[in-house]
Amino acid sequence: MNHRTARPAPAAPPAPRGRGALAAPAALLAAALVTTAAIVAVLLHDRPRHPPGAAPPAPVLSRYETAAPGNTIDRDCGYSAPLTGHRDLWLFCDSTWKGTRPGLWLGATAATATTAPGRVPTDLTELPTPGTPRTGTGAAPGDGPPQALLPTPPGLQLPGGAPCYIPGTAYSASWISGAAPLHRDGTVLLTYTDVCVHGTTITPQGYGIAAYRPADRALHGQTRVFTVPGGLPFQLTLGSPVLRDGHLYLYGAACDTWTIGACAAGRVTLARVPADPAAWRDPSAYRYWSPAGWTPDASRAQSVAPGAAPAAVHIADYTTAGHGLVLIEQRGLDGRYRLWRAPAPQGPWRPAGQGAVPCAGGTGNDQCRAFIGHPELSTPDALLMSHYNPADRHVTVRAVPW
Repeated sequence: MNHRTARPAPAAPPAPRGRGALAAPAALLAAALVTTAAIVAVLLHDRPRHPPGAAPPAPVLSRYETAAPGNTIDRDCGYSAPLTGHRDLWLFCDSTWKGTRPGLWLGATAATATTAPGRVPTDLTELPTPGTPRTGTGAAPGDGPPQALLPTPPGLQLPGGAPCYIPGTAYSASWISGAAPLHRDGTVLLTYTDVCVHGTTITPQGYGIAAYRPADRALHGQTRVFTVPGGLPFQLTLGSPVLRDGHLYLYGAACDTWTIGACAAGRVTLARVPADPAAWRDPSAYRYWSPAGWTPDASRAQSVAPGAAPAAVHIADYTTAGHGLVLIEQRGLDGRYRLWRAPAPQGPWRPAGQGAVPCAGGTGNDQCRAFIGHPELSTPDALLMSHYNPADRHVTVRAVPW
């Protein structure tokens, strides 16, 4: 084309009065930039947020641990239950911590965390002791260390009847044995065991139950249901609460035959009580499963999982993840576990897989332990299970394929 004969571009119209000399192409460009900015803002607003926490395997971390270099917490158990608003309540047993505010509590502590299925919480906020004020010197900062959840249990005894308290040698503590969501307002049902720890000997002497309500940060109906100073039978040392069919189901477990570092044979027993606070605080309301039916005699309870050899167990309902009731059986002290599944609390329980987690460095009572499942974190593809490893002195969550 001959540019000399090309049609000239039309002249731009004069700028309207009072608006300066902004040419039309510049105005169009400005409008386009504004539109683009608006679209980007919408896309950023609608873009899914990165899920909280960390991909497993990962340690369960408190804000105290991440607040300053050198802050560490050594504790086990690691039970959890869902609250409202994508939050979890986490419960631990004996805790010791180092760093900016070192200390210890021999007994249960609690924390809350942001949660998402398939992720490991990394922002635990330690909860203050129930009954402390929300403001003032009694309130815990968001990055504060653990604080007591349950008070020191009274009346526990050493062999011979002396109080279970010798500084540096013996102490009494209440250890969490299970947690389950109770109401839509976030109230969580807690079960616990009162123990006398004397050197390397741990004697369960009480089974208790309580409800923790986050709305008022208080324990409700805390009751020691069973107590035997000389040692509670394992059928009454209950935990792993499951609410189904108008009943509260609870499990006990014992290893009957130990080999070197592992259980060779044992029992998993089942108790139930009406799902009513007045009933679960009443010792006479409990019944125990046997092949002949439910009996009020705990000594007649029979194993619901024939062939089990539990060093310890944890049972929970994974219906929301599509897998029903699941039992995690810790086989010994070397990290081995076995999974069982059942359609109902009394079974039939059938083996559904096994495996092992890294575990080393333990001595005495400080061994691989606390194999606990987390239904609200699990997915249709993986069971999220926590355990304590003496080698790194921490609770770690792993994803176990179903």
